Amino acid sequence: MAAMLRVNSSDPAGVVRKSLLPELEAIKRQLTQFQSDYEPILPTAAAASLKRFLGQGWSASGQHPAVDIQAIVPLAVFRAEFEYLLQDAELYARSITELAFEHLRRLLAVDEDVQQKWRDAFGRREEHCERLGATHLLSHGIWAFKVSGTGAATDLVFPEPIANELGLVRRTARALVLTEWKLVKAPGEAERKAEEARKQTQSYVAGILGELELKSTRYVILVALKDVPTPSDQIIGSVTFRHVVLAIAPNTPSKESRSRPHNSTLQQTGARAVRPGR
Repeated sequence: MAAMLRVNSSDPAGVVRKSLLPELEAIKRQLTQFQSDYEPILPTAAAASLKRFLGQGWSASGQHPAVDIQAIVPLAVFRAEFEYLLQDAELYARSITELAFEHLRRLLAVDEDVQQKWRDAFGRREEHCERLGATHLLSHGIWAFKVSGTGAATDLVFPEPIANELGLVRRTARALVLTEWKLVKAPGEAERKAEEARKQTQSYVAGILGELELKSTRYVILVALKDVPTPSDQIIGSVTFRHVVLAIAPNTPSKESRSRPHNSTLQQTGARAVRPGR
């Protein structure tokens, strides 16, 4: 478009006025609404970037197409900066989620009362383990949810749509994390249960809960009485599936495989890339 305007700056077809400028104005309105809705929960640097861009008042008159088209440039610069700053928030969310699971694993290893509660839950249904796990994660600022059969985000403790609780979530949570919990009754079931869990999350569209949500990582938690092999992490599309084994009565440290989240970070996990549908 810029090259064409060097030849004919009058834009006789009105492409800039009819197409580009309305889109730019729509984006500005959406960003303003986004700022109003999410500024309190955005990372500080990302919120500052958004405020700075909107405060600069980039606009176009519609009278000089060769000049007006330049308004796209600051938008592109802002987008690159803003997306990078939001990506940093995902790194933070993953870090505190991994800490929460490691804390729970160690509690099960040393606290007999905690261990007994999980034994009781394990002997009943998956939902009981989900609720215990979600409550523990919330103590770390992680609001865990799962996906329903319709693809909606559902609370683990009170089985209702997360959308009904977004106000409370925004006031209290550091991150929203999609989890799928499975009970592993025998060591040979771990891979099958993990695959089942991954498939159950496929109907969910990442990002529908806003920027508080950890979009690039989903957690499959396998609850077992004793240690079982941890399935390898997998990348399906743009999503990494982290597998966490929670052993209610784990082996002593000298007998453990030590395949723990902090020894297998997302950057060093060796996750397998899997085509969607495989």
